[in-house]
Amino acid sequence: MRITVAAALLTLVACSRTTEGPTPSVSGATNPRQPGLQPARVCNAQGGTSGWRVSLAGNGFAPMPQDVLTDSPRVGLPEVTLRGSSTATLPRERVFFVSATQLDVDVPTRDTSPAQELAPGNYSVEVKNPSGTSGQLADALLVVPPPTLTSAVAPEGFTQTAPSPVELAGTGFRTGEVPTIVIRGTGLPEVTLTDVAVVSTTRVTANVPPNTPAGTYDVVITNPEGCAFTLPQGLEVSFVRLGTLSIDPRFGWRRQNQSITVFNTPASTEEQSFSGGLPEIILLAPLKADPSKPVEIPLRRAAFVNGNTVTAVVPTCSGNAALPLTDPECPNGIVPGGPYAVRVKDPSGAAGAVTAENGFTVLEEPVPAIASIAPSAITTNGLTDAANPLVVTGSNFGANAKVQLLIKPIGSQNIRACDLTATGTPSATELRALVNNVAADKCVEYTPIGTQVAATGGFALSEGLYVVRVQNTTNPAYANYSGLIVTNPSANPTNEASKVAPLTTKLTGPRASFPLVVATDDLGQPYLYALGGTPNGTTPLASVEMAPVTLFGELGGQCTGSTCTFRPLERSPLGAGASPVARRGHTAVVRTVPGDTSYLVVLGGVRADGTAMNTVERAQVLKVADAPALLPPTPGTGGTLPAGAFYYRVSALRAADDPKNPGGETLPSDEYPVKIDAAGGGSTTLAWPCIPGAASYRVYRTVDANAVSGSELLLDEVPAAACTGSPLPEVSYTDNGSKTPAGDAPLPAGALGKWVSAGTLFQGRGNTAARLVDDTLYVVGGFCSTGTLCPSAGTILTNVETATFTANTADLGGFGPLGNLNRARQRHSLAVASSVTAPNAFTTDQDAWLLVVGGDAGGAPLTGTGIIETAQVKSGGFPSPAPTIFTQATYNTASTHGGWTEVVANYLFQAGATGGTGFAFRSNLVCGRTGSDPAKCTSDTSFGGTLNATSVSYLSGGPRYLSGNVLFRAFVYTAGGFPNDAGGTPTDTVERLVY
Repeated sequence: MRITVAAALLTLVACSRTTEGPTPSVSGATNPRQPGLQPARVCNAQGGTSGWRVSLAGNGFAPMPQDVLTDSPRVGLPEVTLRGSSTATLPRERVFFVSATQLDVDVPTRDTSPAQELAPGNYSVEVKNPSGTSGQLADALLVVPPPTLTSAVAPEGFTQTAPSPVELAGTGFRTGEVPTIVIRGTGLPEVTLTDVAVVSTTRVTANVPPNTPAGTYDVVITNPEGCAFTLPQGLEVSFVRLGTLSIDPRFGWRRQNQSITVFNTPASTEEQSFSGGLPEIILLAPLKADPSKPVEIPLRRAAFVNGNTVTAVVPTCSGNAALPLTDPECPNGIVPGGPYAVRVKDPSGAAGAVTAENGFTVLEEPVPAIASIAPSAITTNGLTDAANPLVVTGSNFGANAKVQLLIKPIGSQNIRACDLTATGTPSATELRALVNNVAADKCVEYTPIGTQVAATGGFALSEGLYVVRVQNTTNPAYANYSGLIVTNPSANPTNEASKVAPLTTKLTGPRASFPLVVATDDLGQPYLYALGGTPNGTTPLASVEMAPVTLFGELGGQCTGSTCTFRPLERSPLGAGASPVARRGHTAVVRTVPGDTSYLVVLGGVRADGTAMNTVERAQVLKVADAPALLPPTPGTGGTLPAGAFYYRVSALRAADDPKNPGGETLPSDEYPVKIDAAGGGSTTLAWPCIPGAASYRVYRTVDANAVSGSELLLDEVPAAACTGSPLPEVSYTDNGSKTPAGDAPLPAGALGKWVSAGTLFQGRGNTAARLVDDTLYVVGGFCSTGTLCPSAGTILTNVETATFTANTADLGGFGPLGNLNRARQRHSLAVASSVTAPNAFTTDQDAWLLVVGGDAGGAPLTGTGIIETAQVKSGGFPSPAPTIFTQATYNTASTHGGWTEVVANYLFQAGATGGTGFAFRSNLVCGRTGSDPAKCTSDTSFGGTLNATSVSYLSGGPRYLSGNVLFRAFVYTAGGFPNDAGGTPTDTVERLVY
């Protein structure tokens, strides 16, 4: 080819009258891969051994024969020089003459042979003919670096039947110039991705086509100018299955959205746990707008809890419409019916489903609700007479609904549900059933994730707590009620492992000389609270900690693996002022207000200097209804939030003059997730209706992208503006990623508000005891330091004082003296005998007696006459007037102090330290026996007889001296306490006795 061209050129030159030749001009440069794009893009890498081919257009490109008088004549070609950030004159072998108007050149790169890397930037092209004439074109070439890839992920996983979106992060991407992306794997076909789009210089999106084989692929991205980058094994295409999926609950009423939990149980290595991030959860059901057409309905607020658990909200009422809900008829909701199948797609690509058979049912009628059961306590003899059955009252009981008893067999995590024999005429508001032993064929069991399995047995009535369930039979809806208390009339309370499962939740640390109380929130959920105390006998505590109580009387808490502790409430230490006030030897009662919540009331106590306190302080159990109503957040751009899922919550801070929670915080809003798509450039806008009386708002967020649900920390505090009008104005906040969450976490359910002063005791006292009877609060004994009824510091008191709550409120009136004990005492305990605690010993609900049990006068436990004293505190339905006369009861019992006492199921139980490590537990019918029945409590002389010794002992060993104790449902809970009455290090354990 070159010889032919040379011969032609020699002939042409031989006929020429001059050897100067034309002056060249350059009009353009073209990369054949991007024809028409100016300036031409040229990559400074790759290009093989010769480089990237570029065509130069112009005029007057004129080769010239050289060395014609030698034996080796040749053709002199135009010389091409590139001038920019660096200069490169191309050697002859990289220049190719096509015509007087076109030259082709091979531009060298760092990878050619020889290598020459051009710095990125614009370059002019100069062409110089052999005759010496030249021409150039400025900015004819744009030298660019190759792209790089750092990651390729499929945020929504992979599906075989539809395109799967992937996101590629790296550098060197150019908007407006779409690269080619292919994936290649050993033994796998090459696949070209579709719908490629350059989002930014660092982010590209594309789709993996359907039916792409599973496997590990190299990812190759090629920019249009020809430069490519390979990310080895950069993409794992996997259609791994999730494990067996189940949901709980499996039903929801059509007129309110329903929260559910999705459980994932992998059964083999081929099945996958949830990987983190936001799962995509779809319900396949028709909407009311087109009830004949099933559609995919995304569940809201999907949240990753752990590898086996995610949560979400079924938009039963809202359907696919935007929140908040405004029409109570829910015209955009899901058509009642089902069950409907649920599909789950993990961000890893693993997928799973809950079949329609086990899916979600939308109820036409409201979910059943149990208001009460009667009787609430029975003996192990059961209820076998149709004239005296168990009566369950409530609402929305379905046709043919049945009554079941639920138990949790010892040593099993399953719940066993057994059908009771129905009796009477059922209705939507009342069901009746007999309670007796039930065979296994009348029972089923549910695993911890809600899967129904065959029962491994029935049940024989034994002492304990049974959950009553009303189970619809035409749909999966049910209602639970805790609970039916079953006692053994011939046995004492026990903590035997065969009768009651030991508790695994502990206090956060050693604690003694503190009250333990149970209180409920506005939803009726009970919590166990430990208030103050001491870790060593001298140093008082102001700390408060809490654990939720389950339907079966077990305790929740903060858990790491199988180890759980109470949850400390750092923002609610004891003390009504600006600073916490530590104390020990105090007492507490709980006031539950109908339609409101519970209030804890702490009375008296002992300061760090050993003096008695006269304070009365109150704190409310925070109400779920008071939390802000966070609206679905809006993701945006323009910030620095990285790509991934974030969770948000918002709470309100009350004003300093709030009467119930001054300067305190509310519970947080429901958690909302946000998915940020823009890598390194995202933001989130939050909005919520304002809270009247709020001073500011606290915004919480998870720290990192794709963190677990529930790990939010404080992000920012937002001042509150005026909050009036209807509807209430919205508050908004934008998180642009400039702040990092740290410090406080949102308050947990069961948290307390700030403590406020509820008055003062008439006489300051420590090591005292208190009981609430209806609206009247009784405070008995203790020791004093100063005060009207205190003759000298350290005096052990006989006096009793009282105050009254305003009906159906937590407002407590002033304290005043009521009467005196016969014997001064401290570190004693109180119990109430009434138709509630001893129903078979009373003929009326109009009378009640206060029992003062044990204690000491500054040393060993009281002995002799009057270990127990009684006084009638309610007569004819009214509190007994002052002065109330206390009588020394004639019980034959043990001398104890630092323990507890209860009247329950007609029995009086007394437990406490007898000296050193000694411990006594005594019990008998509170007013004795008439034949085989409990005798009636009619006067002070009714209270007597022998309290029998029992073999009960604490699992922790020792007397648990000055432990916290409380009766709730079927159990007496005992927490902490010293190993003996001389002190020592208290225990941090908690146990329960069933009676």
